[in-house]
Order: sequence, then structure tokens, then C-alpha cells
Amino acid sequence: MTIKLLHNRLSRNTLILLFSNGGSAILSFVLSVIIGRMLGENGLGVYAAALAWIFPLSLMTEFGLGTLITRDIAHSPEKTEDYVRLAVMIRLFIGGGLMLLVWIIAPLLSDDFAVIQGLRLSVPMILLVPLYGTFTAVFRARQVMKPIAVLNLSMLMAQVILTASVFLSGGGVQAALIVNVVTSMGQVIAAWAIYRRNFVRQHTKRGRDTPSPYTLVNLLKRALPFAVAAILGALQLRLNFIFLEQFAGTIVVGQYVAASRFVEAALMIPAALFGALFPALSEMKHDPLRLKRLMRWIQLGLAIYGVLFGLGVWFFGTSVMRLTYGATFESSILILQVLAWSLLPSLLKSSRILYYYATGYENRVNIITAIVLMLQFALSLWLIRDYGAFGAAFTMIVTESASLFLLLGMSVMHRKGKL
Repeated sequence: MTIKLLHNRLSRNTLILLFSNGGSAILSFVLSVIIGRMLGENGLGVYAAALAWIFPLSLMTEFGLGTLITRDIAHSPEKTEDYVRLAVMIRLFIGGGLMLLVWIIAPLLSDDFAVIQGLRLSVPMILLVPLYGTFTAVFRARQVMKPIAVLNLSMLMAQVILTASVFLSGGGVQAALIVNVVTSMGQVIAAWAIYRRNFVRQHTKRGRDTPSPYTLVNLLKRALPFAVAAILGALQLRLNFIFLEQFAGTIVVGQYVAASRFVEAALMIPAALFGALFPALSEMKHDPLRLKRLMRWIQLGLAIYGVLFGLGVWFFGTSVMRLTYGATFESSILILQVLAWSLLPSLLKSSRILYYYATGYENRVNIITAIVLMLQFALSLWLIRDYGAFGAAFTMIVTESASLFLLLGMSVMHRKGKL
């Protein structure tokens, strides 16, 4: 593939994912505002506390297979059907077991009855999220991004409309969680239909009747580093919610969630670039000079974006919080102004991780992530217990900065030939 063609494809796919992620950010934010406005801090806190457990468990079911599928199929399309079939089998086995386990032990995960109910209602998400990721991994690998945009926006639009409808009909947080499950199920079915229509009919070179050369064990071994990375990353993101619910209660969780939704929305735009960039970087890994030059420009742009976001929130965060969530979320303003500065190290960290994934250094990234997770655990026990949501925001800044520092150190050592 020529440089010009690669850049054109990268630009086109980035724009598609930018539209998808931008729309998703807006709709996700609207959903959060609707829950906060209708149910208050406690309702938003229950919603987030239940899903805080579900997300890491869905990544255990995911087991890194989505990343492996994207990387391998990007340069070996003939593996598509074998990989998808085995990935679905793995998801059904792991996800089914985790769903049953969470249903049984839900009372041990929270003292709040509403959170326990929310956990049990949301257990299908442990399986649905990875199943959806299987099909979108194929779309990304084949650099067909339009279905991803359509599926994401359609699902969130339906979720926003249905959630607002059930609230107006007198439903509560449990009804909102049911809507989340139902719309996600519809999204999985639609993704499967697109995959069947556009990719299954493209016969592989070995033919349909030839036994597959790939096995469950082989695929699990190759996906293991990405699985570890995904689980560690999910724990990093959700640990604050879990500690807040345990130490401070669902009202404080709701305050923190209201602030974090702004940062998550800001992350959606760079995520569009990352989604299009990963398969492109995987193709460029044998041209290190061009790869490093591209990464320098990307990191410069991300740094500028992170600084502008932090300054914007610092000066305008008060007005924006009052305008969206209302006066009842006044306590979230300072949390937002502090948490906003975690975006800068987070973006730079994510870009370095993407580079190392594309060049085959995922195991070393996992070691760094595990070290930082232990740091986050220790800081959370101190800061969240003593300072609540403000402590959680400060913990995010420290741990994201520590991750970036260690990853940059890894890069320096690699250049000096010590890795």
C-alpha cells in the first residue's frame, strides 16, 4: 500500500470514527444528564456503581480477542471466519460462567440493595459487550468503519429515547438498566447481520470443508497479553467508582460520575483517531522511521488538545455543570476542574500504548500497567477514604501521570538497547 493511499484511508476512517465517537459522546452525555436530572445524585450513582462491576467482567469475557482479531486480520483477511467462530465460542463459555457467578455473589459486591438489583439486571452485558466487539473488530481490521458508526449511534439514540420514556412513565434506575441491556442486544444482532452479509460470503482460500488450523487454546494463548491489558485497564478506570461506592455511598458516586462524563466525552474524539490508527500502525510496523514520525505529530496534537480542555474546564466548568446537571450537582464542579487535568497524561499514555501494541511490546506495557494499578489501589485506600470524590480525581491525575512517565522511560531504554 502506498503512503498516499494509507494516509487517505487513515483520514477517511478517522473522520468516520470521529463522527461516530462525537455523536456517541453527545448521546452518552445526554443519557447521563437525563438520569441525573430525573433520579438525582443517588440514582446516577446506583446506575454507575452497578456498571462499574460489569465493565471489567465484560473485558474478562473479551479476553483481548478483539485486539488480536484486528491486528491479525488486518494483514491476513483469510483468518476472519475461523477467528470469529472461535472467539464467539470463548465468549459464550467465559461470559456464561461469569454471568452466573455475578448473579450469585451480587450481595457480596455491595451493601446497597438497589446496586445489587442493578448488578443482576445488567449481567447480560458481560456477554453482549464482547460479542459486539467481535464483529466490530472485523470491521476495523478490514477498515470498514461506517457500520461501527451507524451501530453505535443507533443504539445510543434508542437508549436515550427509551430511557427518557420509561422515566416519564414512572420507571426508575432498574428500568434504565433494562433498557441498556435490550438496546445492547439489538446492537449485537445488527452487527452479526452485517458481518454475515458482508464477510462470511467471502470464502477463505483453504475452502469451507477443510478443517480449521486454529484452535481455542492457540487463540487464547495469543490473546492472553491483550486480555491482561484490557482487564488491568478496566480496573484502572473503574476502581475509583468501586472504592467510592464502598467508602462514600452512591450519592458521592453520582457526583463523581457527573464530573467524569465530561472527561469521557472529551476522550471520544481522540478515540476516533486511535480506532483508525491501530490497524494502520500494524501495517507500518516494518517502517519504524515513518511510524515514529507519525507518532510525534500525533502526540503533539494530543498534548495541545489536553491542555486546551483542562483550561476550558477550569474557566467554564462551573457554568457548564450548572447548565447541564443543575444546582443539585454543585459539589461536582471542583471535582470536574481537578479531574479535567487527568486527560492530558491519559491521552499521551494511550498513544504510547497503541504504539507498543502495534509493534509487539504488549507484555511490557502490562507490567507497567500492573505497577500503576498497585499504586492506584494504595492511593485510593488513602485519598478516597479521606477525601471522597475529590481524592478520586486527584488519584486519577497521579496514576495517569505515573503511567506516562514509565512508558516514556520504557521508550528511552528501548532506544538505548536496554530492552
